[in-house]
Amino acid sequence: MKVIPAALLAHMQSGATTLAWGVRITRIDAEVFGWTSADTDTSDIGDAVLYRAAPGLDVASWAASAGLAVGNTDLRILHEDDTITRADILAGRWDNAEFYLFRYNWASPSDGVEPISAGRLGEVTPRAGHYVVELRDLRQYLQQPVGAASTKTCRARLGDSMCMVDLGDWTETGTITSVTSKQVFADSSRAEADDYFGEGILTWTGGLNTGLSQKVKTYASDTFTLSLPMIFNVQVGDTYSVIAGCRKRLDEDCFTKFDNVLNFQGEPHRPTVDDLTSAPEVNVA
Repeated sequence: MKVIPAALLAHMQSGATTLAWGVRITRIDAEVFGWTSADTDTSDIGDAVLYRAAPGLDVASWAASAGLAVGNTDLRILHEDDTITRADILAGRWDNAEFYLFRYNWASPSDGVEPISAGRLGEVTPRAGHYVVELRDLRQYLQQPVGAASTKTCRARLGDSMCMVDLGDWTETGTITSVTSKQVFADSSRAEADDYFGEGILTWTGGLNTGLSQKVKTYASDTFTLSLPMIFNVQVGDTYSVIAGCRKRLDEDCFTKFDNVLNFQGEPHRPTVDDLTSAPEVNVA
């Protein structure tokens, strides 16, 4: 049940209010940002975050449901290159960021806040002069499937609690020595066999893409080809770390490559549809 601080509730009941919206957004890289719809900044909410009036915040009407439907609304944040950039949006730095939406008395922020919603960001859309950010509340998690379906390949992710492979033993570092494009580049010091890093994850530790990760589509003869091109240019001298790839096959990957067959999370020997629907064989003694 939502609890409104007594001082803020008294202000709401006064009939002459100075209420404003506030939103706190925590990105997956732990960067925290705050905005307010008021005309003045505030850092007196009690969470040590500066809520900025510039570049400006506009909250559309909040749509909530008493059932299990996901509550959602849009925020409109005016354009400001040093906070939210088109490149950062395309690079995924704002994907799945946590938000906390509330109302407060901008004339007396210490009165406390009225919690409105919490959850994660949906789509972030650049528009002319501003950005539109979709907010989806925590009931979104109730719409996600629970359980696992039978699969021929492994359902675990390399290194997770089901797989239990120690990624530290399968992570390599290096420096880019030649670049073909944002998607294709090479490190001449690499000596691993072809496809060793295929389906692995490459994370940049130096250069314009520092902190960003992308899946390796193919690896052959010291050359990486990513599944998608990086947002920023890849340059000679950029540093990276890369995890060996797992294509989730029982024999080639789990047994031969990782020696982890006891933790394989698939059913490669299950009957196929053809087996189940085929006519019975007649066994003549």
